[in-house]
Amino acid sequence: MSQPPTRREMIAQSAAGVAWLAALGIPESVWAMQAGEELVTLTDYTDAFQIEASATTPRVRCVDLRQLTSWATPNDQHYAFSQTRAPEVDAATYKLRVSGFVKTPLEFTLDQLKARADRRDEGVTLECSGNSTRPQRMSGLLSNGVWTGVGLKSILEEAGITPEAREVLFLGLDLEKEKKFQAGNREYQAPHGRAIHLLDALHPDTMLAFALNGQPIPREQGFPVRLLVPGWYGMTQVKWLGRIEVLDRRYEGQHQVRNYLSLRSVATPDGPMWLDTSISKNRLKSIVARVTRHKRDGDLVYKFSGPAWGGQVPIKAVEVSVDGGPWQPATIEPSEQARRLASKGKYSWVLWSYSVPNLATGTRTVVSRAIDAAGKVQPTDEERRAEIASGREDNSQWTRELRID
Repeated sequence: MSQPPTRREMIAQSAAGVAWLAALGIPESVWAMQAGEELVTLTDYTDAFQIEASATTPRVRCVDLRQLTSWATPNDQHYAFSQTRAPEVDAATYKLRVSGFVKTPLEFTLDQLKARADRRDEGVTLECSGNSTRPQRMSGLLSNGVWTGVGLKSILEEAGITPEAREVLFLGLDLEKEKKFQAGNREYQAPHGRAIHLLDALHPDTMLAFALNGQPIPREQGFPVRLLVPGWYGMTQVKWLGRIEVLDRRYEGQHQVRNYLSLRSVATPDGPMWLDTSISKNRLKSIVARVTRHKRDGDLVYKFSGPAWGGQVPIKAVEVSVDGGPWQPATIEPSEQARRLASKGKYSWVLWSYSVPNLATGTRTVVSRAIDAAGKVQPTDEERRAEIASGREDNSQWTRELRID
């Protein structure tokens, strides 16, 4: 069985990942703090912040975005959320099976997947749909990186989809309790799964990933293979992928139809109508992740920084408001090289910053909003609640509070 890497191996892998990203033209420290720059206290952080992986199920590990120093989240810091325990998978004996309503069932080893002709790299931001601003999370269920894999479309075409096909189901090698089906003392277990519509499975950007930032996917992230649907929330990106089953009907696993749902407002001639719908694609979002300060030409300059991402449409601009003042344009980073790699900025975050000199002492507020290339603006909390009712998919503007001594 494959074993988790030692600390020495993790350091070596991290260094190799940095070198690999540099070879792609992505700087190591796009967002690194400079000499003389110091963090300013954000008052909404508490001891409840869950940066270490929990021992219980679901397993959760958040990213401390205040410490973000690069466009790509290091593999050993990537956020984690899983409904089951991470299985141990032997890469040498691993098989991915494709079956169901196909003309030719297929089976692939890991090496066979890696050798396919449509192997590619894709910059992708992953966010848990339950990512929130409450003290335990602090929007830390969020990471960005370069994933390497092969297209799902070519595999499904090779298998030959039959006319009855409607959905494609992705099943992990992990098992979970089926809460609905219990008889006496008997407990039923089923593979953790998620299905998407056939058209989404055949989208040219949907892929089967086997590497993250130039290294094998970490065990907590789905080693050896996970589904990657760029621009969708994390619950769709099935980890430890073992089977792809093409279905002629809807899959109704507990996390498909009894979880991960939102009420959405649909306009009708009679007014808004609320419909229960599955969570799928990312919503436009930005956050103020940290505040720093440094001296420059006699001024004490305060710098507000954070990521912005949209999922389906590239980010056009980010604006910042300090103490409820007018919106001001932020500077969008990173380098053009990173933007080009990341599907021209479509599926991965951009990092932005906004600076202001000599803020007065006391408690201050700051908030950001993202604007995408289609002109859509990140909503306020009130605007969001008018279009979606859910504890998940919270992309509303997040007002941060800081204290200047």
